[in-house]
Amino acid sequence: MPIDSADAVTRRRYQDYAAGRNERTLSPQGEKRTRFARDIVGTSDEILERLFADPLLPEVSELRLELPYEFEHEQYRQILHDFVTRIAPELGWSAALVIAPGEEKKAMPELQHAIR
Repeated sequence: MPIDSADAVTRRRYQDYAAGRNERTLSPQGEKRTRFARDIVGTSDEILERLFADPLLPEVSELRLELPYEFEHEQYRQILHDFVTRIAPELGWSAALVIAPGEEKKAMPELQHAIR
């Protein structure tokens, strides 16, 4: 979770949330022995550094951003804003890559609403 534009209280909430989930990353979980990666909480630069250090990053074509269910609407907006404006472009993403030609006017208000 990027914390660039989060206030101090929100930053602490994200850090506490991730710390509370860390134990599940230490060993396989459940019947299917699922492995979970650690949550990444930090500045966009710190998150990008971790992503670029992962040897699998060049092999993937998709990156999934998962948001916790228990956060507030404003926290979702802050996370999405920081991700869309600071992290995704450094990974080669742009809104033009996901909007079909001729659909810009339909899609852009929804994107703008999501990150405001």
